[in-house]
Amino acid sequence: MFFKSIRFKAILLYTLILTITLLVFSFILYGGFSKTLYDDFDDLLSSRAEGVADSINAYWHGRGIADTRAENFDSIAKGWVEEKRKNADLMSIFVQILDPVGAKVVASMSMPRIAQLDKDDFADILGGEDSFDTLSGESADARKMKFRVYSKPVYIDGNVRYVVQVAGPMDLMSLALNSLIFILFILLPITVLLAAFPGVLLVRIALKPVDAMIDTLRQITAENLKLKIHIPDTKDEIKRLADTFNDMIERIDRSFSSQQRFIQDIYHELNTPLNILRTEIEALSGRAGSKAQVEAVFKRISKEIDEFSKIIDNLGALTRFESDQLALEIKKVGLTDLVEKILDEMKALAEEKEIATSFYSNETVVIDGDEVQLERMLMNLLDNAIKYTYRRGKVVVTVSRDDLTVRITVSDTGIGMPDDELPYIFDRFYQVVKTRGSKNGFGIGLSIVRAVVEAHKGKISVESKRGQGSTFTVTLPLSYPA
Repeated sequence: MFFKSIRFKAILLYTLILTITLLVFSFILYGGFSKTLYDDFDDLLSSRAEGVADSINAYWHGRGIADTRAENFDSIAKGWVEEKRKNADLMSIFVQILDPVGAKVVASMSMPRIAQLDKDDFADILGGEDSFDTLSGESADARKMKFRVYSKPVYIDGNVRYVVQVAGPMDLMSLALNSLIFILFILLPITVLLAAFPGVLLVRIALKPVDAMIDTLRQITAENLKLKIHIPDTKDEIKRLADTFNDMIERIDRSFSSQQRFIQDIYHELNTPLNILRTEIEALSGRAGSKAQVEAVFKRISKEIDEFSKIIDNLGALTRFESDQLALEIKKVGLTDLVEKILDEMKALAEEKEIATSFYSNETVVIDGDEVQLERMLMNLLDNAIKYTYRRGKVVVTVSRDDLTVRITVSDTGIGMPDDELPYIFDRFYQVVKTRGSKNGFGIGLSIVRAVVEAHKGKISVESKRGQGSTFTVTLPLSYPA
């Protein structure tokens, strides 16, 4: 379980990044140290070669002759090549002087046997180019080793008459580099292990608020949704996570509350008409009545059944919308004609409360949509407006369009809604406080409206003032997005 946790993954990632960083640092350190060693060693060889070359030039300049094989040159040159051997720092530096054909003129005592340069490289040196080379060789005690060799041409009277070679064994550099590798090999895992402990501590500190959230969430049940997660006084992701959880809990609380209210409302609302139906049916079966009485009873029964059917139909449609199981049948719909048709159908309901209805549109509007669902949306909007409008009030519907969208507004002079309840009126089963317990519905009409609007890729908004009415605005695209 621990190995699948965020804690373990964070520690592992931290350790991996630290290891890669240290490896990169080690490679850079090794490369820089190696280059510095080689550069310093090359500088030492070149400075020694320069000294010998200067001595040769001074000797022949002083003699003023061109014979580079003067009788005492070898003995004098022997002193030059051994001049620095008394310096303990240069005991491992060897010097030899070659003539233009590669023959040895003079060499340091105990000069190791070093492989000769190939002809092309030696020809380049005779052409005036100095060079650094790494060559194999054997020391005086027959040990095989690598040597760093610097070759420098010496000009006499404008011609290369000698080649000074200064060589030094590379075993000390190799030893230093190997020691560095060993140190880094030991220090790197030790450093990673030591750094892992504060990494574990940092992860624990970072996840401590998350652990606190988990403890709080475990205490939250359906009966304890008022419990909130402590929000840290920070501006980081932990605070955002806590805010998100609290918002989610609040939404769940509202959902539970609305469903509980719905159960209570539907019990009271359905219980009464069901009792009425039962009473009417029992009355019919217990006594004979006139034809007019029987027709009146059946009319009341039919009306109640229609209401039940409407509620069940809306609930089914809402469920299909929310589960994305309802496929829209998109076609061209005459929106203005549809609004006029629904207003005519709702006229009787409005006249019962002496509510004046009016419709305004400057042109005939046709949109892409599902006519059945658009009719359901308009029916619920108008039904909602008429139900909550005061007697002798008015309901106004307008349709207007621009190049891309159509806007439908439904305004009423009804009871209105307080500002703090506007964000929730489209939630399923939600009813405004003032209307709860009334016989005006179950709080699913506006949920249906929003579901239809969103299915058509549109938007809905509401403006309302308590006691002054409400205005619902639906914006739909003229062409259904593909």
